[in-house]
Amino acid sequence: MSDRQRRFFNSNEDHTQKISQSIFVTNFPDSVNSHDLWRECNVYGTVVDVFIPFKKSKVGKRFAFVRFIKVFNLDRLVKNLCTIWIGRHHLYANQVRFDRPQKPTFPPLNGTTKVADKIHTSSGFRQPSGSAGSYATAHWLIRVL
Repeated sequence: MSDRQRRFFNSNEDHTQKISQSIFVTNFPDSVNSHDLWRECNVYGTVVDVFIPFKKSKVGKRFAFVRFIKVFNLDRLVKNLCTIWIGRHHLYANQVRFDRPQKPTFPPLNGTTKVADKIHTSSGFRQPSGSAGSYATAHWLIRVL
């Protein structure tokens, strides 16, 4: 099979990823495994995948990604998942970041860019536009010369 024919081949996993919605879930006990989380979340929609990584979040809590299909209203699903209690832990759910729409970017107010603020010398190194240089840089140049 040539590269051109192979490029158009899609697996079932590719099709599932196109029609599914992923949800970020955190604040559940350490004793919960993927099967337990699957069973709790399956009440609110059709779960096709649950992934709990070994690493913990920056806060030190476990987190998971739950993938749903047949989602008609994502906001309603997230609100429903936030009502789940597992033991004494209240589940926290949110749409995953990489599926969120991009935030609008605004041009700078003064019309300048950071690249324009730097002055390039003939040696190819950027020099700061201000008159005050770094002592460490000046000290290093004296040692080399």
